[in-house]
Amino acid sequence: MKEQWEKDGLFRVELVEERDFTTYQKRSLKGEFDVHLYQWIPDFPDADTFVQPLVGTGNVLGNGYTSAEVDHAIRDTQRFTDRSKAIQRFRAVQDTIAKDAPLIPVWHKQRHVVTRSTVLGGHLLAEDAIWRLWELRRL
Repeated sequence: MKEQWEKDGLFRVELVEERDFTTYQKRSLKGEFDVHLYQWIPDFPDADTFVQPLVGTGNVLGNGYTSAEVDHAIRDTQRFTDRSKAIQRFRAVQDTIAKDAPLIPVWHKQRHVVTRSTVLGGHLLAEDAIWRLWELRRL
């Protein structure tokens, strides 16, 4: 990734390796890094698990992004128990985020799942971003 970013001379990348996540998080929230990476894994299969925490006002990334339009759309999506009815509002959030670009996702999909020989279904955990723990079975 470093080589890709520096290839055209637009970026100069200095890698800082912080092994303690709590320290890393505090440093990134204080703005010590121009670019920092977080891994975000949803805990349930709903678009809101990616939206409100990452782009809502006061988001966990601490990037200072705020948008009344996005916050309003997020609140609208949360009032539907039938999640298919929230799709249009999520599209509106997506359009605003694409225009404002408060963060740039860098996709790096490399998943490893390790299980014991007595646990079945471990391969299903690595298929996508959703940890399907209910798929695990014991022999």
